[in-house]
Amino acid sequence: MSPSGPQPSPATAGMLVLSGLVLGVLLGVLVGSLLDAMGPALVVGVLVGLVAGVAAVVVRFRDL
Repeated sequence: MSPSGPQPSPATAGMLVLSGLVLGVLLGVLVGSLLDAMGPALVVGVLVGLVAGVAAVVVRFRDL
């Protein structure tokens, strides 16, 4: 019996991580420009985005 859902692909996982990272960077830039602390906010945004992207991959491909 074949699986009923769409087949997982490495491209999907990569795009999930990349989109989380981009959103984190954008959020870091926005917060950094509002607080006049671009460097620290950008670093925090990158870290948060990377963690969010990896978490999205784990949730998406949990049943593998």
